[in-house]
Amino acid sequence: MIIKEIKIKNFRSYYGDNNRFEFSDGLTVIIGDNGDGKTTFFEALQWLLDTTKDRGLMEQMSEMRKSQMDVGDVEEISVYMKFDHDGEKSVEKSFTIEKLENGSFKIGQLVYRGYETNGIERESVNGKALIERCYDAFIQKFSMFKGESELNVFENKTALKDLVDKFSDIRKFDELVEITSNFEEKANKAYLQEMRSDKRVAQRARELESDISRVGTEISITRKDIKEKRDSIDAYNKTLSQLEDNQETSQRYRDIKERLKTQEDKRNKLMAQIGAVNYNHALLDRMWILAPFSPILKIFQEKISALSKTKRAMDREFERTKAIEVGKLEAAKEMLGALSNGATELPWYLPNQETMEEMIHDHICKVCGREAPEDSEAYAFMVHKLEEYRRHTEAKLQKESQKKEIEEQELFPHDFIEQLHNMSVSMSGTQEAAVASYAQEIADRQGLVARFQDDLKKTIQKIQDIVDEKTRLLIQSGNISESVLDKQFDDIKGLYTSHERASVRLSELETELKYQEKRMADLKKELDELDPESSQVKVMREVHTALEEISKAFSQAKKDNLQRFLLEMEEKANEYMVRLSANDFHGEVRLIQTTNDSTEIKLLSSNGTEIKKPSGSQKTVMYISVLFAISDFTQEKRDEDYPLIFDAATSSFGDSKEEDFYNVIDKIQKQCIIVTKDFIEKGKLDEDATNGLTCSVYRIKKAPNFDQSNMATIRTLIEKIR
Repeated sequence: MIIKEIKIKNFRSYYGDNNRFEFSDGLTVIIGDNGDGKTTFFEALQWLLDTTKDRGLMEQMSEMRKSQMDVGDVEEISVYMKFDHDGEKSVEKSFTIEKLENGSFKIGQLVYRGYETNGIERESVNGKALIERCYDAFIQKFSMFKGESELNVFENKTALKDLVDKFSDIRKFDELVEITSNFEEKANKAYLQEMRSDKRVAQRARELESDISRVGTEISITRKDIKEKRDSIDAYNKTLSQLEDNQETSQRYRDIKERLKTQEDKRNKLMAQIGAVNYNHALLDRMWILAPFSPILKIFQEKISALSKTKRAMDREFERTKAIEVGKLEAAKEMLGALSNGATELPWYLPNQETMEEMIHDHICKVCGREAPEDSEAYAFMVHKLEEYRRHTEAKLQKESQKKEIEEQELFPHDFIEQLHNMSVSMSGTQEAAVASYAQEIADRQGLVARFQDDLKKTIQKIQDIVDEKTRLLIQSGNISESVLDKQFDDIKGLYTSHERASVRLSELETELKYQEKRMADLKKELDELDPESSQVKVMREVHTALEEISKAFSQAKKDNLQRFLLEMEEKANEYMVRLSANDFHGEVRLIQTTNDSTEIKLLSSNGTEIKKPSGSQKTVMYISVLFAISDFTQEKRDEDYPLIFDAATSSFGDSKEEDFYNVIDKIQKQCIIVTKDFIEKGKLDEDATNGLTCSVYRIKKAPNFDQSNMATIRTLIEKIR
């Protein structure tokens, strides 16, 4: 698309219908001083291309023309544009104003007129539809810029997504990610259902599923909170940046910002150090819950040692008592060796019980060989001797049994005390030292955190003092009344306070999210490592795992393709950066993705160092380079080009840079229209400088002899220089 002509009729300062601009295929510069109609030209073009408005406004009418109207007069306000877009086309937007008898005005209906050439014939078409077809709102967003503050298109949160949707195949991954995510979700539900029915792991599976669901909800809430906080911080930064950009810079102001940045970095570092250890998590993760156990363990060990010692003493005493009892039995045994008449027991080799029974049976003493009839004294002796021997044998067996019973007795039949002693020993040494160290570790951590917190408190106070100093500087530069000064001070101070609170909360949320994500990963790992009884569960797990990996792969592919898209745009932007900077230092453009839907434009040195404070002209060239790159993407992807239109985009350029910059742009194969106050010195055109330009040049200015207090005397005149 190439704009060929623009005509403005009775639109604010453009009085009458003789306000015409013609444009070349390259650069056209429209030069004007403050109040000459530069912004009015830009806003007239914006109004023409805005298809969302369905009525005209009284303030769009030329005050000069309005003052000349009589009752019953009807006048038209219109903006017309002729352009090439697959043939010659034109569009005009207009409405009428009628002056009534009571001195008021009636606004007529808003009208769009469109024309396009079909072969050799020119035919009427719907003007609004023609604009939306050839120069839609998306194109306008990336082609029309009012002031330097609008050049950074990526400050708009939807800009990256809009570009991706228009110019990249990445949007195709959205559907693939959604499909695979749905499949993975269904497979996961089926897998969990099977797990719940498996006897071996059902109980633990249900517990893990419940924990995963709970942690998932927590992660979702935390991510939402993080997004809200980031959006809030971006809004605060933008508002503060706009406020600061509106103030005159000074060495004092720069010094304040440097000191503020140093203290904020220190604050963030201290906050990270303070939050490095979560006490609640460390109770179990680092076993700090055992810190009070050392004195208990010491008492336990002492009691077990005393108990063991007492047991050993009791064992010795018990053994001595047993020995006495056994001794008594032995003595009784010796006494038992004497027969009832006091005679000594026969030796072991004399007749035993069996021999004696045999002699009684045979009625003969086989020791001496004498006969012993049944009624004889010898027979009675043998019988008595046999009975006494039997009693002695029985007594001996009974004593042996008693001795054995005594010897088998135990004072402590179980090894409970030994078990306690072994436990005490096992908890000594390295384990005891480790447990003992927990209390000191906690005390050291608390002492360190206390010092950090003390430093943080002092740092926050320093930040507040610097912010107050900065706020006063910003306000004092505005030359306003004391009452407004007080109100603005409170408002700005409140803005910094809100920004500070949001930054602190964001840091806390990001730390919490890391812990939640780790917890989620651990729970899922434990769930997947369960050993189910059913083979069906194992199959479902494999399906779920495969689909999960596929879903992750598509998500990662989307991220990788988005990164490649940004790198391609970055490469094009740097090509323009080199050309637009001529012989000046320019650095390198970097497009850094901050979230899935937004990115930042930064300027880096070739050694990788970020240029924290680029000059106004460097930022302008950087942003314009990115806009040219986006325009190239449009031409490549949609097979169409469009003009870039800037209002006061180069106000930060110095005199030495202006001429080179415009001549470079003129050599680029792209239509640009730049409305600027460059080349104006003390209200007059610098003809020597404009003579060095190679592009088309218009000069707009207020008609002479105007009344400084009467808008109805203001009229913009147009002069074509070349």
